[in-house]
Amino acid sequence: MRMAYRTAIAWDDFLLELATVLLLHKSSLLIGGACFLYVRFQSGKSEGLGLMAMSFILLAIGSTIAGQGERQAFPLYAWTLSTFSLGQLAYSLFWIGLRRLSSGTPRRRDWLVLVYPAVLSAVAVLTDFHLVNLYRAVVFQSSAGLFMLAYAHTAIHDCRKERLPARYPLAASFGISALLHALVIVSLIAPERSPFDIADIFFPMILSQFAVALFALIFVKERAEARLTALLQTDPLTQIRNRHWFFQQLRPAPSIGDAFVIIDIDHFKRVNDTLGHAAGDEVLVRVAAEMSGRLQKQDAFARLGGEEFGLYLPARHGRSAQAVAEALRDAVQSLEINHADARIPVTISAGLATATPGQPMKDLMRAADMALYQAKRHGRNRVEQFDPDQAMTLPTVTDPPSFPAVGHAA
Repeated sequence: MRMAYRTAIAWDDFLLELATVLLLHKSSLLIGGACFLYVRFQSGKSEGLGLMAMSFILLAIGSTIAGQGERQAFPLYAWTLSTFSLGQLAYSLFWIGLRRLSSGTPRRRDWLVLVYPAVLSAVAVLTDFHLVNLYRAVVFQSSAGLFMLAYAHTAIHDCRKERLPARYPLAASFGISALLHALVIVSLIAPERSPFDIADIFFPMILSQFAVALFALIFVKERAEARLTALLQTDPLTQIRNRHWFFQQLRPAPSIGDAFVIIDIDHFKRVNDTLGHAAGDEVLVRVAAEMSGRLQKQDAFARLGGEEFGLYLPARHGRSAQAVAEALRDAVQSLEINHADARIPVTISAGLATATPGQPMKDLMRAADMALYQAKRHGRNRVEQFDPDQAMTLPTVTDPPSFPAVGHAA
């Protein structure tokens, strides 16, 4: 009698523990889904969060149906097939949502993944394997583990074009979930070889679901901050970097050989006065695109204001910097810009200065500014390198130079 009583108590404790685990599991899914929906409506954009929320909610519904089915509240065939199919549909929808979240753009071909749950459900109907608990559980956990690996790959895949730190812990959370699903399979197939009970594995699985929701939300926050930063650092007309960003890239003391170039569009005011500001805007956009497309990644290039651009070439000696500036001048001169059936000839003038030992950045900028004046005095459409012997003959330039705020007169 005592042995039977103890066994009954142990079984009741196991059921209580399992019920607690299942409740926590469903709660984590519902909380995660609610967080996804909240951020989706707050941000005003879906970006896959709606599908990810739907996935978590479907998994919670499937878990609830399974719990009630175990209590014989539903027919065996109905609840086993419905929970299995709901789970596969949820994992597929989550993958679509994560792809949208990771890439930032929806793709129609991603919906083809829904063929997968349809095929598995059809196989279940034809073979009735879902009626056998072991078969259903192994197939379900195997499918879930494969999806987790696919999620991890998706989170990392797009990091080349958008490096956000949250991608890495998000992918790690999916990887841990895949490992946990593998441990569940081992516990189901060979429980005597598994060091863990299935109930023990569910606790870290719940934590991994919380981690997925947490890092997905951090990912959305990081992306929003990155986009805001890009807006603050981008010129709205030309879509190249702006003055604020440019001067943040400059150090107080340049390295020897660094070159600073100030570029000005020749006779730009004449374009605005004769053809209108729309024509002037088109000239600015085309010139900016042409020059930025010919520079290297390490070169700092931005629109400083009006028709004036700044270019900082690190570790470039005078001859190399001169060649870069000349190449930009030739490229702009070759542009064919037409507006309202009128061809607009465009040229640029550039002033170049190369850093010398101990020279402050403001002096390097002043030297480039003086060289630009020299280029204009010599007829424009040319690149002039700063010559200290001629500096005294040029107009006085204030300290700091005025070019960041107001462009030179055309």
